[in-house]
Amino acid sequence: MSFQLYEDQQEFISKLRESLKGGVKSVLGVASPAFGKTVIAAHITQQARNRDPNASVWFLVHRKNLLRQTSKSFWQAKIEHGLITSGKMRSTLPIQVGTIGTVHSRMESLQPPKILFIDEAHLSKGNMFQAVISWARQSGAIVIGLTGTPVRLDGKSLGDLYEVIIEAKSTKWLIEQGRLSEYVAYTTPVNPDLSSVKTMAGDYNIGDLAAAMDKPTIVGDAVAHYQRLASGKRAVVYCCNVAHSKHTAEAFNASGIPAAHVDASTTEAELKEICEALADRRVLVLVNCELVIEGFDLSAQVGRDVTLECCILLRPTQSVARYLQMVFRALRRKTEPAIILDHAGCIIKHGLPCEQREWSLLGKPKGKRKASDEPDVNIQQCKHCYAVFIPGPDTCPHCGKPIEKKVRKIQQSDGELEQIDIAAVRKEQRKEQGSARTLQDLVALGMRRGMAKASQWAAITAAARAGRKPTAADFNEARRIQQELTR
Repeated sequence: MSFQLYEDQQEFISKLRESLKGGVKSVLGVASPAFGKTVIAAHITQQARNRDPNASVWFLVHRKNLLRQTSKSFWQAKIEHGLITSGKMRSTLPIQVGTIGTVHSRMESLQPPKILFIDEAHLSKGNMFQAVISWARQSGAIVIGLTGTPVRLDGKSLGDLYEVIIEAKSTKWLIEQGRLSEYVAYTTPVNPDLSSVKTMAGDYNIGDLAAAMDKPTIVGDAVAHYQRLASGKRAVVYCCNVAHSKHTAEAFNASGIPAAHVDASTTEAELKEICEALADRRVLVLVNCELVIEGFDLSAQVGRDVTLECCILLRPTQSVARYLQMVFRALRRKTEPAIILDHAGCIIKHGLPCEQREWSLLGKPKGKRKASDEPDVNIQQCKHCYAVFIPGPDTCPHCGKPIEKKVRKIQQSDGELEQIDIAAVRKEQRKEQGSARTLQDLVALGMRRGMAKASQWAAITAAARAGRKPTAADFNEARRIQQELTR
């Protein structure tokens, strides 16, 4: 079977190949959720088998539901393969789809593959991941990690496992090209009160978080906003724990909105039945805890083209990776914009889904802990209409009211979700960048936007305006300017 790849997917594969041809043995491939990373892996697998029928290629995941979904995609591509997972007979086929846990427990009896794909590779610092990757690399295998969000809560570097990072086209570009859905986002004017919520392993403690969010006022507000802003649309709701998810599903059902709860204990047959009902709109709201996150694809679950149309966030998180994984479930391509209803303050904390983000293998430097009310992203919210935008304009791009220049703590209001003017945000970003005429202006802009590589971005942008590629001198000058501005 020959794959019909988009040009940007072909470009991404070419970048991976060039890196490997240069002698690199482990690559971290970064592509937006819903970009088609499994398709990319299947294409590379097929090409490897065409060159050498005995070439062994493994694709490893960390959840059984992802194993089933990936295996189904490989069979649809007519790629014969075995499964490395508990409860399955060992197969001698060169192509395998497996779980990290099972491979880790059987390493002594297995022969490493020639090519090893690691799904959701931002998890690679886990003990089992590290052991399997090191085992494969020591045997001379090529390791290709795939992720949409190469960042960890603990800030640990992925650079000891992957030599280089290769990035696909940005989320913003994919939306502009129609590859991903446009969206309309509404966020709360006041963040949930998480003052009593402790942090554990870099994210909020689940028990404390559920106590803060599993309240009739918050859950009822989510039901009311769905009825007003997304009535009749297929929605996925993200909750803190199983009890919170069940209570939320009960609230939707009590209001006459057919909803179903799923979690990690949901069987394959139950999940398939619920997804079929969701696709047919017999169920409208899929409420979940820790299931509909990485790699979930409704179309793949039901075997036909159908998408989620609304995402409801009832689970605050300190992880930008988790936040993006949640909202992107609703951003698969469709004719109408997706609707994001953020009751958890995630957009205020992490920014818009299509915001340009700087990724690195270096991890996050350790530094001074932020105050709990200090924003994590450089955004501003209008106190009149609660539109969210990049700081800079004197008046709100949405309602025209005067705004304060200083990024402030959002004041208490009546809890009504307000629409984010995404077009205005993008327009202000373009306007702000266009007014930055000199290299120093661009470096300063990159620093205000919180870019990890502000000087590098400025040098590339300035050179592109001049119709050329940046030189070493450009990068050096931009770094010098950034050093001066930080003094």
